[in-house]
Amino acid sequence: LDEADRMLDMGCEPQIRNIVENRGMPPTGDRQTLMFSATFPKEIQMLARDFLDNYIFLAVGRVGSTSDNITQKIVWVEDRDKRSFLLDLLVAAGPECLTLVFVETKRG
Repeated sequence: LDEADRMLDMGCEPQIRNIVENRGMPPTGDRQTLMFSATFPKEIQMLARDFLDNYIFLAVGRVGSTSDNITQKIVWVEDRDKRSFLLDLLVAAGPECLTLVFVETKRG
């Protein structure tokens, strides 16, 4: 699960719990479950332990901080122009540029 902390923080715990407990998945200990996040607050780590066996927390860099080699851009674009604007940005960045794009946030 990527952005696991946000999923749990945004109230998706019942859905995650339903998937891992009631949808024919092997029980904890018989499956491999991985949770990824740039930040992982203590209270969410405690909740994540419910889904994990042999819980291991691995941090790369300082938890909750940004890296000096990452550039974050927030650009407001009209809905109708979003796709072409994004494609232009990706083409301009070139094939060697690593890019992560976030879309569609669950609200409420």
